[in-house]
Amino acid sequence: MHVTAWYQDLDNVREWFPAASGQKILSEREIESDLRALRSALNETEINRYRALCRDTAALMTQVLSAARSDDSEFDVAAKLTAGAVVQGGEVLVALVSGDSRAAARHPLPTAAPLGGKAMAVLCVRRHGLIANITRWVRFGAPTPQELSGEDDILAVEADILAAIRPGGVLGELLAVIQGSYPEHGFDAGEWSLHHQGGIAGYNGRDPRLTPGATDLFQLNQAFAFNPSAARDGLAFKVEDTMLLTESGDFEVLTFDPLWPSNLVNGLPRPAVLQR
Repeated sequence: MHVTAWYQDLDNVREWFPAASGQKILSEREIESDLRALRSALNETEINRYRALCRDTAALMTQVLSAARSDDSEFDVAAKLTAGAVVQGGEVLVALVSGDSRAAARHPLPTAAPLGGKAMAVLCVRRHGLIANITRWVRFGAPTPQELSGEDDILAVEADILAAIRPGGVLGELLAVIQGSYPEHGFDAGEWSLHHQGGIAGYNGRDPRLTPGATDLFQLNQAFAFNPSAARDGLAFKVEDTMLLTESGDFEVLTFDPLWPSNLVNGLPRPAVLQR
């Protein structure tokens, strides 16, 4: 056994485990993708824990946004979401809220601004090491045709992403799909570059995030959280759920709540905007 004090570094770890028979000792960086692959294919116990966390998080989002008012501040909503997640035994990693006055913000830290006519809320909650990621929208008043069109189109971008995922596929190859999908569905071609697009999920918020050249392979029983976002006609659009690629090769939406309004897109229940 080797004991290191908390204030010491691990520079001497190689001295503790000398290479046997001339074998090279690999650094963690050199085997990082292999370690991710081992932890990202979830076993039955992990999947059951993940389902429970995601159900709780989705139900909390429904509860808080169903009671929200247009004059509530972003701080108010973020506080209720955070407190509710802690009561459920979770650790809140991200709690974002934007009212319509800050719709252009892609990663909106909450402020004292009121929700106004339409608002977005985002939660990333960790429990048992696993992280649930979810985005939801609430609207106060009637939607415009431009809003409804944009909401459908961002779901179409997400659908293109999911359709391209197959076991054995390479994460980085999705980037070309995303780059083509935004303009195909009426958004600016550069939207993919304005905020990260998500990636493999599980024991990190993204494990890893989709970036050019990402070599991680898709596996069955692996979780994903993609979050395409875009702006058009002065309006903002985004979708995000935590999903599992099941043994059957189909997706299961882990953050699905039957009390939240949804529409089927390619057979999957996808969140609509909650109309108040």
